[in-house]
Amino acid sequence: MRKAIAKALTWRVIGTAEIFAISFWTTGHIATAGNTAGLVAITSVVMYVVHELVWNWHEGRTELIGLSRIRLTPGVQVNNDVFIEPGNSPIPTPPCAS
Repeated sequence: MRKAIAKALTWRVIGTAEIFAISFWTTGHIATAGNTAGLVAITSVVMYVVHELVWNWHEGRTELIGLSRIRLTPGVQVNNDVFIEPGNSPIPTPPCAS
């Protein structure tokens, strides 16, 4: 969690400077550019952390139910890993439209 927050903050410094420059260039007003950059900085950090948490949760869920070990290359066996044979996928696929 700390790493995700640190990465979000350092990336936002760059992004905030970019948003400020673009806003100032398009509007010509420092206050508008500052308000826009500040708002985007806050919302971007929050959304980045949420994205990291959801991504980590998803990885944990797929590992929990065994999907992290599934290989979708049919008919291949490497280092005792069993790869899924065609037609035996545990993941349902929709029928092909004609």
